[in-house]
Amino acid sequence: MPSAFKNIELAYGDTYLKFDISEKNLLKTLSVSMAAAIGNIPAAIDKALQEPIGSLPLLDLLKKSNPQKPLIIASDHTRVVPYYSLIMDRLLDAFHKAGIGPNQADLLIAAGSHRAPSCEERETMYGPKAFDQLNLYAHNCDQNCIALNRLTSGREVEVNQRLLESDFIIATGKITPHYLAGYSGGRKAVMPGCASRNSIAANHAMIVRRKNGPGQLDKNPIHLEMVEAASLARIDFLINVVPTPDDKIAGLFAGHWQRAWESGVELCRKVWSVEYGGLADCIIASAGGYPRDINLYQMQRMLNNLECAIKPGGTIVLVGQCREGIGQDGFGHWMERHSIKEILATPEENITAEAHRAYATALVMDKCEVLLISSIEKTKAEELKFKFMPDCQSAIEYLKHKHGIDFKCYLAPQADSIMLERRHL
Repeated sequence: MPSAFKNIELAYGDTYLKFDISEKNLLKTLSVSMAAAIGNIPAAIDKALQEPIGSLPLLDLLKKSNPQKPLIIASDHTRVVPYYSLIMDRLLDAFHKAGIGPNQADLLIAAGSHRAPSCEERETMYGPKAFDQLNLYAHNCDQNCIALNRLTSGREVEVNQRLLESDFIIATGKITPHYLAGYSGGRKAVMPGCASRNSIAANHAMIVRRKNGPGQLDKNPIHLEMVEAASLARIDFLINVVPTPDDKIAGLFAGHWQRAWESGVELCRKVWSVEYGGLADCIIASAGGYPRDINLYQMQRMLNNLECAIKPGGTIVLVGQCREGIGQDGFGHWMERHSIKEILATPEENITAEAHRAYATALVMDKCEVLLISSIEKTKAEELKFKFMPDCQSAIEYLKHKHGIDFKCYLAPQADSIMLERRHL
């Protein structure tokens, strides 16, 4: 009896790519279980601000400190933070009640080494009220960065001077699994969000020590240095959300920058963990559409999220539009100019700000082949050491030829933030 086929749709930019796969080939869809979402978001935000973790309520803090130059640190356009504009509106309400006037407070976009978001992107993300009543600045990692005290490692960390000039700092963002830091959110607002290019490079170069990974915090030097940098920058209050896979909110965590974040991490692990069984011949994965697949630099993290579930010599198929191409020139240059072995042999001190992503890619490509389905031209994709595929059905045919008609495959439709945990019988 012929095998039945399953019709698959994977997010690609603002649309979907469709293909068929035989059910005999599909081991499992690695999907996050749909977490319960908060229903009344305005009430939840108010409660988080009024009953914070390890801190006085935000309004009480503002009245007590009477800041003249408050600052909000915000995520950039490559991060989807659900209900961000509503969160900003509530922060502005607190400012107003504390006597902080319109355009007295700044908003610093924690762009790290990414490009600055456009005016349209800013208004869409943060809302018209924040766009009108806050002074919006995008962090530039090559300008206006000042050294904090030295880290315990002995090296300096440099951050945007606005952090040092402000007298009350609120960090915002989301908490999801992250292949370098273990989890996003919290301390990442400062490092790498508002750090200099050299500081970002030195921090991310610790990937060569191979103690990082999604959900990995214990003995992770990248995470530990981020915590130390955030402590030196003196964040006064934090509000982070744990999103659901459908861009709703599973939890809101506000208060002390570290304690509130740690509480959010506990929920994040429950929401974003997915169990898998044996190793597969291949994985077909989408980042989850725009803006998660805005460029190849952002999509790359899927490789490190997924490689634990693939056999040596296996294949990972990345599906994402990459409307802005590679995204970071440094990443592209490293992938073009150096072999996989050369990248992996690079000493930590020679890893530049964007080269860590090439190193992370090389770790996976040293183990398996990576196919790319995107708007990036075939010649450019293959210069970057990805095998170009024009569409998903062509990739399926390639997998049949490479691994045999009975190949075993995982499907990961939202692999940007997934955290895989192997099931042990």
